[in-house]
Amino acid sequence: MRFIRKSALPLLGGLMLLASAYPLPTLLQTSLNVVIFFFPLMLFTVWAALAFSDLGSRTDLEPAGRFGWSAAILALPWLGAAAYHLVGRSKVPGPVRAAMIGGGILVYVVFLGVGRLIGGVS
Repeated sequence: MRFIRKSALPLLGGLMLLASAYPLPTLLQTSLNVVIFFFPLMLFTVWAALAFSDLGSRTDLEPAGRFGWSAAILALPWLGAAAYHLVGRSKVPGPVRAAMIGGGILVYVVFLGVGRLIGGVS
């Protein structure tokens, strides 16, 4: 960082930090940061929507069970939705559930790794 001594800036202690001392992120770094920030929200939205849709169509589950699963999905956002799909006897086929949960987590980890390698994500 470069500082310039300016006697006209007594409030800043006579030092002024140049804005050019901070490098701007590249377009790829900015894009990865946006994806990494919003991807968990997108995962939860898809997992929860599918879980609520599945809960609404189940006839083998008592209302108290539906309420319990709904509360778990809302109270524990990613864990509740993932738990419903993995252990809640969802009607979604097993391979689809495994791909949805495992694939979503794997894609997020890959985004984090790429972001870490490029240097825009810490």
